[in-house]
Amino acid sequence: MRYFAFWILFMTMLSGCGIYTLSGVSATGKIKVTAFTNSGGGPPNMAQNLTENLRLYYIQNSRLVVVNNEEKYLVEGEIISYQLAPIAPTSTDIAAKNRLTMSVKVRFTNNQNSEEDFDQTFTQYADFDQGKSLSQVETEKIKEIFDKIIYDIFQKTAAQW
Repeated sequence: MRYFAFWILFMTMLSGCGIYTLSGVSATGKIKVTAFTNSGGGPPNMAQNLTENLRLYYIQNSRLVVVNNEEKYLVEGEIISYQLAPIAPTSTDIAAKNRLTMSVKVRFTNNQNSEEDFDQTFTQYADFDQGKSLSQVETEKIKEIFDKIIYDIFQKTAAQW
């Protein structure tokens, strides 16, 4: 009986906290992710891949419904930078590693609360050994960077920590 009373008390306390999920996402409703554009360079299908991966992330990690119209939330943006640079110089003036860096400018609109709107650039990078060319690692490193950027966008738009 004592455990039952504890359980009831525990559930009552949780119900007072509002909507909570383990991922921290409380946003509900419809979200539209428009096709991202690419003005920063890189492979020609990169913007399309970013758009599709972002849509999929919302579907898999939130209660938001991805739609093409009548949205509560709107996410749009463009890849504005795609740069390769040497890092970690050695004593022979040859870089030990290279860094691929990407920046994505995102505009977020909450059609029911304009105070949550933002226009922000998200930048992430991935390093790789100098002994490999960009063409050898590009697909893998773009995915690594996209994973980080998508997580950042999702946290800013849906998780609202």
